[in-house]
Amino acid sequence: MTGHRRDSIKLTGLSVFAALAFAACLRIGTGRSATFETSTVDDPTVAAEINQLNGQIKDKQASVDGLHDRISAYKAEIAKKESEAASLDDQIGLLENRAAKTELDIEGNMVELDLVAAQVQVLDKQVRAHESQLERQKLLMAELIRSMDSSDGDVLLQALFSSESVADLFDRLQQLADVNEELASALERARAERDQLLVARTDQEGKRARLASIQETLLANRRQLELEKGAKESLLAESQASEAQFRAIVASLREEEAYVAQQIAALQGDIQEKLDATDIVGDSSVMSWPVDAGYRGISTLFHDPTYPFRRLFEHSGLDIPQPQGTPVGAASPGYVAWTRVGSMYGNYVMVIHRNGLATLYAHLSKVKVKADQFVARGETIGLSGGMPGTSGAGLSTGPHLHFEVRKGGIPVDPMPFMISKP
Repeated sequence: MTGHRRDSIKLTGLSVFAALAFAACLRIGTGRSATFETSTVDDPTVAAEINQLNGQIKDKQASVDGLHDRISAYKAEIAKKESEAASLDDQIGLLENRAAKTELDIEGNMVELDLVAAQVQVLDKQVRAHESQLERQKLLMAELIRSMDSSDGDVLLQALFSSESVADLFDRLQQLADVNEELASALERARAERDQLLVARTDQEGKRARLASIQETLLANRRQLELEKGAKESLLAESQASEAQFRAIVASLREEEAYVAQQIAALQGDIQEKLDATDIVGDSSVMSWPVDAGYRGISTLFHDPTYPFRRLFEHSGLDIPQPQGTPVGAASPGYVAWTRVGSMYGNYVMVIHRNGLATLYAHLSKVKVKADQFVARGETIGLSGGMPGTSGAGLSTGPHLHFEVRKGGIPVDPMPFMISKP
């Protein structure tokens, strides 16, 4: 082989293998999900910080476990109350137990937020430590490869012909073996660091997603607590803390529900004739949101299992939190069937549409339409209310619009009829 040829080829067969293996071990892809131990972190300061955080994590996990036990006790008490006969005391006790459980849920959410935040801190430190260790392995391997490539030609021939004695030859061969062994060891350490880095990055993503999920749950639990406390206040205000008044309210609510269904059926035919004679653009079966559901979302769904008064009756629509006095628009073109004041709904408006559909808007602080009036899609029919104790609130847990869709007089889930999700 000519000198020019030797100069053009800098890497020996062994160093080519080392370089390729090094590149392969540094390729970042997906890895298994696990947690590292502090023993994999070389920096003693970082390891001590991680140990301290792990201690905090252990304490917070114990707090979470303790809260879960207390929550289970409240669940058992709630189940017991739900099985008892409906009375004012039982209903108030049920609402109080639900509120207490929700408060514990919130406390658990807060502790879990701290726990996961500490876990993220550990992972951040581990990622930085392993990135630093991986960089050191890269530098070491680069230096070893350079030392192997410092002479031309085959390293074994170089050792053979440059040795002055057999002992010198063995010494040189041992040096080559030591360098090769050190390179293999560095390669294995780099591969281990690569794997640990993959795991840390995967866990980081998972923990950050968990943080976002806990924050959403915390917000939902805080809203639920508002509902449960509002339900208790509303029930006490409406019943005046009287068992007889409570039973009268329950009877009135059930009568009101039956009346609404009967009246819709009775008026549907007459109003349908008016609707057929009215030039209506678009599909009346597609409903627009009567208020901005993006303000605070939907607090209670159709037949929602968390509805505070579910033991007395099912929740027949959607509750959409709104500031008191928010304009409420008609969800679809139709005729106002009636405006009424009821024990449950407070001030409410019923609008009948084509295709056997009707919509109901309840807990209004002010009504701005009259019976037999045609309303276009989005036209203001009233102002939202629902603040317990205020005019037109009815049996309400807080400021919101109660919105129903009925088919043939029977409440149905409004969501399939809505033009889009909130």
